[in-house]
Amino acid sequence: MPVARVCVDVPLAHLDRPFDYLVPAALDEGAQPGTRVKVRFSGQLVDGWLLERVEESSLDKLLYVEKLVSPEVVLTPEVARLARAVADRYAGNLADVLRLAVPPRHARVEQAPPADPPDITDIAFESGGWEAYGAAGFLTALGEGRPARAVWSALPGEDWPARFAEAAAATVRAGRGAVAVVADARDLDRLDAALTAVLGPGRHVALSAALGPAKRYRAFLAASRGQVPVVVGTRAAMFAPVPDLGLVALWDDGDDLHAEPRAPYPHAREVLLTRAQLAGAAALLGGYARTGEAQLLLETGWAKEIVAPRENARARTPSISPTGDDPHMARDGAAATARLPSVAWEAAKAALRGGAPVLVQVPRRGYLPSMACADCRTPARCPHCSGPLALRSSHAVPGCQWCGRVAAAYACPSCGGRRLRAAVVGARRTAEELGRAFPGVPIRTSGRDEVLAAVPDEAAVVVATPGAEPVATGGYGAVLLLDTWALLTRADLRASEETLRRWMNAAALARPAGRVVVAADGSLPTVQALIRWDSPWYASRELTERRELGFPPAARMASLTGTPEAVADLLATARLPVGAELLGPVPAPQGQERMLVRVRRAHQAALAKALHEAAGVRAAKKAAQPVRIQVDPLDLL
Repeated sequence: MPVARVCVDVPLAHLDRPFDYLVPAALDEGAQPGTRVKVRFSGQLVDGWLLERVEESSLDKLLYVEKLVSPEVVLTPEVARLARAVADRYAGNLADVLRLAVPPRHARVEQAPPADPPDITDIAFESGGWEAYGAAGFLTALGEGRPARAVWSALPGEDWPARFAEAAAATVRAGRGAVAVVADARDLDRLDAALTAVLGPGRHVALSAALGPAKRYRAFLAASRGQVPVVVGTRAAMFAPVPDLGLVALWDDGDDLHAEPRAPYPHAREVLLTRAQLAGAAALLGGYARTGEAQLLLETGWAKEIVAPRENARARTPSISPTGDDPHMARDGAAATARLPSVAWEAAKAALRGGAPVLVQVPRRGYLPSMACADCRTPARCPHCSGPLALRSSHAVPGCQWCGRVAAAYACPSCGGRRLRAAVVGARRTAEELGRAFPGVPIRTSGRDEVLAAVPDEAAVVVATPGAEPVATGGYGAVLLLDTWALLTRADLRASEETLRRWMNAAALARPAGRVVVAADGSLPTVQALIRWDSPWYASRELTERRELGFPPAARMASLTGTPEAVADLLATARLPVGAELLGPVPAPQGQERMLVRVRRAHQAALAKALHEAAGVRAAKKAAQPVRIQVDPLDLL
């Protein structure tokens, strides 16, 4: 096999294909499929991945492979097929996907001798908490190596890392590997500990981009060399080269951290589901809330749902009450507008009196991140750059969040008023107010500056932004969901779905005997789904509405962002599928514009192919203005 087919690391769409090179005799033994090489391309020495060796090429004259970077096989055939499928799915280049899939080489780590594969005969697993859902058969299917696919709606207080660990153990006992992906480092630490407890030490690795070059590459090699059967991590682990893959699992697929911010912008959920399909592996999507994409998997029959019976859900769900319904309004006329309604204050006071912590979820960080004129309510803007004015502390002077200038002598341009009021209250101001409301009680904050992983089981108030809620050892005695309008009124297609996800993630941290108070009208469908702990009902309702309106995931969309001339040129070049709709253009940052292309789900592959080919034509013509192509972007508005 003297000819090597190489994917060159060149990010140009018209060069997205393998190129043939001759393998010199000196490199014949080491230059195997999956290794890194260096080749001469367009007069330059560039990196590449050797995809396969063949007997002959269709070209008469070939260049030689210049260098074998390492004989280590870092690209398995299964991951190579997956990378090609992901590139086609997102109208991207194979080289861009491989850059995400294979971490940079670390020579010292690579030179370490490989360890022996672990003994898995003594791994024992039980269905454990899965019995509460009537889903012991799911673990049985994993233990028999069958490709079971499930969407799991977790109960409040569920120890989901233990459930994931049990699923991984069942898969390993069947002689196959598993990959589990979570959103952030805190979830990864919990899952790492659960797998150590169930599998024992040395039988899994945690893979994350935050580990650093050496540790990340060491974990990657442990998987590719077959030293561990299970890999867990953040989205960096979705391409982990686990031998004989039998299970892919994803927790909280609605979290936007699962979306890759680098081209071609794949989502961990789509990558793992594609991987399960190609490898014949089982798939598990778990979360407290259910997304429209997960609901679509159920309605199309691709997966089955795992939901607890209603009696089990009632026994484990805390008491959830809104503040805007008629009984509360009758007792407290200010309940609809108060920052901390009386029912929320009473719930917090009762929990603190019982020695339990209280969680307060606030959508915005900072002190007063947004201000307005106290007389006419006009938003306060910087006189120099028109940026929003904010107050960083109780003793600070209002300052611009864009240019940093202070506005000590601010005057409203509409009415001339000089007094300012809070338009949005942040987490630090909320903590300050609660400190005055509950004197002598410790107040802790968890947000961007410092994210707490856990808090002790003692009387305290924890103010956290969504996604930064720490786990309480014995569960929270009360969970207060404040400023709900800030989440519900966002100009986003997924605003309601995302709001319910954040509420349920916070409410799930309450103990069964605790209370959850949501500062919203109880007649809202989102609030009703929270009260009944019934995200499947809300997901079905949301998907039905999106199907009627032609929004994802019922339809497929692509976002094109660039200068008006570049976007128009790409659309004129692209041979879009029949029935494609153009929506826009709308303004985008930095003087650009954005155009949306909508097609039916059946035309998804044709749309991605058309956009990729058009990008290749523009790259071949050396178009000066680039266009950012995103298939199924999270943000449509």
